Amino acid sequence: MYRTKEAIRQGIKIYLSSLLVYGLGVLACTSLPYYQKTLNDTTKTLLLILYLTYIILAPFIYYFRITKYSTNKPFLFLQWLINIFRNKKIIPEAEEKTAILFLGVKIFFLPLMTQFFMGNFISLLRIFTQSFTQSTPGIFTYSTLLTLIFTLDTFIFTIGYAVESRLFNNVVKSVEPTLFGWAVALICYPPFNSIVGKYIPWGANDHVFFWNDTITIILRIGIIILFTIYVWATLTLGLKASNLTNRGIVKKFPYSIVRHPAYISKNLVWWLTLLPVINWKFALGMGFWSIIYFYRAITEEKHLSQDSEYREYKKKVKWRFIPFLY
Repeated sequence: MYRTKEAIRQGIKIYLSSLLVYGLGVLACTSLPYYQKTLNDTTKTLLLILYLTYIILAPFIYYFRITKYSTNKPFLFLQWLINIFRNKKIIPEAEEKTAILFLGVKIFFLPLMTQFFMGNFISLLRIFTQSFTQSTPGIFTYSTLLTLIFTLDTFIFTIGYAVESRLFNNVVKSVEPTLFGWAVALICYPPFNSIVGKYIPWGANDHVFFWNDTITIILRIGIIILFTIYVWATLTLGLKASNLTNRGIVKKFPYSIVRHPAYISKNLVWWLTLLPVINWKFALGMGFWSIIYFYRAITEEKHLSQDSEYREYKKKVKWRFIPFLY
């Protein structure tokens, strides 16, 4: 396929911009004191592998898909920085603002989700290895199913944060524009949830014992069902999975039933596992987190409602959390 000189030149600019911005991101994740303390070596290695994969594959993708009008987030970010120095223009254009905000999303969530994924994947690998070498029933246990669910969930989100391309129909159209929207999202993740946890008790535990064996088995089946809905929502998002972003409206099940299936499933599990140890402190603490997730849903809807497709989706899917109730 023939490409004009202008298209090739633009492709080189985009590629070099991405190498610089993503390279600085990897450098930050491997050298800054915060990441030195929080990211293990396996996570840092995987982030480096993702970067090297981009270095190798991106030129081929750009060659076949680039035009002289093409841009990407690192290119737009550097374009904004250049405009600051050249034209003293600090306020970014709409596309540049989206690029800046999404790079912020990426630098926060990609290392975090990569760490979560690797932890879950290594645990799952250990369970399967022990099951086959020691003939234990590990692959059929409640704990294994939870680990499998969390591995799938964090894997999809890791790829979602790492990859953005029209090829995968997951280009970020917009990013949450409000400080409050960012606050209620980020507080749910390290290090912010750990800081809050020092003052607001948690109490929920996926492995809690429910009074007797029979009730425990029944309620754990319920927990698995709820977490299955949770991970199904993630799988439905696919490569569009990422917090604080609009990458296109997803309408398939379970989003065809309620608008926030993952949030309600997760919160129901938390309240369910809190029952055996419930007291007023734990109830208030869980109430706090449920309110946080309520406002995550509200701010997401306000953001996504800027998209006419989402407004149409809301007309068809009337229920936010629970069918026929709310």
